[in-house]
Amino acid sequence: MDHVDSLGAALESLEERTPDVILLDLMLPDTRGIATVERVSKYAPDVPIVVLTGQDETDVGVDAVQHGAQEYLSKGDLTGETLLRTVRYAIERSRYQRKLIDRNHRLAALNQIVRQDIRNDLSMIIGLGDQLRHGVDPNNEDAVEMLLDAAQHAVDLTDTAATVIDVISADDVEREPCDLYVVLETEVSRLRRERDVDVTLERRDTGDGPVIVSASPMLGSVFKHLLANAVDHSDRSTPAVTVIVETTPEEVTVEIKDDGIGIPDAQKQVLTDPNARFDDRSGMGVGLYLVTTLLESFDGRLEIDDNHPRGARVIVSLDHGAHPRD
Repeated sequence: MDHVDSLGAALESLEERTPDVILLDLMLPDTRGIATVERVSKYAPDVPIVVLTGQDETDVGVDAVQHGAQEYLSKGDLTGETLLRTVRYAIERSRYQRKLIDRNHRLAALNQIVRQDIRNDLSMIIGLGDQLRHGVDPNNEDAVEMLLDAAQHAVDLTDTAATVIDVISADDVEREPCDLYVVLETEVSRLRRERDVDVTLERRDTGDGPVIVSASPMLGSVFKHLLANAVDHSDRSTPAVTVIVETTPEEVTVEIKDDGIGIPDAQKQVLTDPNARFDDRSGMGVGLYLVTTLLESFDGRLEIDDNHPRGARVIVSLDHGAHPRD
């Protein structure tokens, strides 16, 4: 333990060695108040600071935490036990915050790579491939079409991956009342435009007004990927997909039924397991990763079952109304 009795001496000591934690009195001969915390925090940004306050200075302690300190202690209540516990907590909290900062920096770099570098190169490939359509040898036309399809698929994957990065980077996904039926109508219309599919949307309640659920503006991404997944895993020339909305006093459910090849029982269990995103056995692509991550963020629930006589049933359950804010 090093002890100094002024801010100047503290800064000189910090030049020589980096401590595990700093106990900082706000009433020093050469500085007073929150400015002390700000100067020390700027000088040693990676060192946790525990501020020592007067007996009736709780507001000062809270203000100090908002300006860079990890924790505060009242001199009037100070004991060896509380000091030890607070110091340990401050060190652990600082370590956790540094990990979060490092994670966010890595995600920001990955976000730039996905949204700019990779996507720009893919767009160039699509542009050049489109030019080849008009001058390529007829024997190579199929190869060019396959190239363009693969490039467009890669563009779609990068868009989904970028959305996943946004969700992971957010401390908390913003929740608000969403009209579920409008979201479903939008995604069903998109599917009809983009794919050769027989899709129907049914509503099994007595009303024709909005169906309000507690979710986020990204709710459409959930159903976009679930609908696309139902079509992609079909062996029919024209896949049939039915979307059914049911409302109960407790929740709203959306059932997506297809007539495709179905999902093996072992994979159903893994896909609905919250830890499946980190399991190689799940076969979970980036689209389903996004679905499960988003549903978890606003307490949605996912079930997967067999459709009869063939295919799969995916059921999404969502809470009614607005989520209460903290």
